[in-house]
Amino acid sequence: MKILFVYSVQKSIVKEKPLMGQEGIYLGISFIASVLKKHGHDCDLVVLDRRYKQQNLRLLSDRIASFSPRIVAFTAVYSEFEFICSIASGIKKLFPDLFLYAGGVHITLNPDEKYLDLFDAFCVGEGEYPTLELVTNLTAGKNIDAIPNLWVKTDAGIVKNPPRPFIPDLDELPFPDRDIWQQWIFNPDTKLTILVARGCPYNCTYCCNHRLRKISPGNYVRLRSAANLLAEIRSLHRQFPNVEEIYLEIETLGVNMKWLEAFCEALSQFGEETGHKLRYGTNLRIYPAIQPEVIFRHFHKANITSVTIGLESGNYRIRKDILNRDYSNETLLKTVETACHYGIDIALFNMIGLPTETPTEFQETLQMNRTIQPAFHATSIFFPYPGTELYEMCTRMNLIPKKMITKDERQIATLNLPGFSKKQIQKCFDSFHYNVYKDRPNKSWIKLLIYFTMQYLGHNFYANLKIIVIRLFYKMKATSLISRDFFSIFQKSGKN
Repeated sequence: MKILFVYSVQKSIVKEKPLMGQEGIYLGISFIASVLKKHGHDCDLVVLDRRYKQQNLRLLSDRIASFSPRIVAFTAVYSEFEFICSIASGIKKLFPDLFLYAGGVHITLNPDEKYLDLFDAFCVGEGEYPTLELVTNLTAGKNIDAIPNLWVKTDAGIVKNPPRPFIPDLDELPFPDRDIWQQWIFNPDTKLTILVARGCPYNCTYCCNHRLRKISPGNYVRLRSAANLLAEIRSLHRQFPNVEEIYLEIETLGVNMKWLEAFCEALSQFGEETGHKLRYGTNLRIYPAIQPEVIFRHFHKANITSVTIGLESGNYRIRKDILNRDYSNETLLKTVETACHYGIDIALFNMIGLPTETPTEFQETLQMNRTIQPAFHATSIFFPYPGTELYEMCTRMNLIPKKMITKDERQIATLNLPGFSKKQIQKCFDSFHYNVYKDRPNKSWIKLLIYFTMQYLGHNFYANLKIIVIRLFYKMKATSLISRDFFSIFQKSGKN
């Protein structure tokens, strides 16, 4: 059977190639596609940019006409869900006999019977085996009403099937299918991402993990084996010989110290075989009893050269009482100091405009970044996602506006906080990068340009300027080296 997946993004650099690099691949689709292909089914993919609604509908319609799928499968986070539904509605009118199927984190966190007015079925929870069973049954003409994880509308009413357990052994899954993405990627010689594990042992209130762990029975936090991960890394090194960096995607690589030692040893041995042509980046969660010396010694041996840490807020009250992240600034600084000792770059995640936050408390976040001087930071404006504990808190505090604007969410202020207005939050966000690095002598002209465009011409002007510049390179058929390097400077120096 043929299955066509649909994925959407916001503000692609080049409409014809909406994903800037390999990091844009959504591995959830990739794993499902690989399972389906392993069982003899044919998969394809369309990537849409939601700014082009009518063009998107034509693009998807043309692909349906040429590929002739039996199922069109949609996935979406909250900010993309309304757009995906509008596209699915258009497809349903044009191709009424197609089976429309949906899944993803938004539906999993917020399942609703009304979705079945549009989709023929949707999946709650992990999608590999429910989707395979759906495709297998449709191929054989069998009933689909009793497939675990699926909600289905039948002649007798809506069936809400119970969930199956979380997949206990991730090694049993084939490696994710990356081939279906390549036609949509602007620059293929960019950092690759490998999914190391699923689940998170922590319960941060702004994140979906505290809800996702309750979706199904069984162990929520699961690690792939070192041997399985190394096999995928070897495969990727052969498939993408020009790629120099792999991102190890996991909530925190320090979740299991015995496993960490085995994995880092495997990476070290592979590095010796290949002359250390690959370097790695990953995530690390700070906790009170963290052992930074042990962790970074293993990282250094494995050639893990960059680590992203979720600071989120430099204020202890906000971290502990609002975000459920209980560790001290001293522990964070000690961890950063140890990483620097081993020559490992630190990147920080920050959020601005958290519920109950004051401008004075935000200044502690700014000061912590100024003290650490991270090699890179990903700073965003807090956006409350339905299904999370912090969204429910915002609802109780009457902070949620009547209409949630999902365009540029996390880049445009949404909440008006008591004593910290949207205007103040936006100004703090737009000037954050400049204020963190303003005392650095290098690249001062870039910092001033970014500060001027974001502070006085606005975030949208800056974001659109980036897009215009890269499109010019693309239209001029510039070499991938020139466009990649220019974009890298333009993007990283202004990343908020």
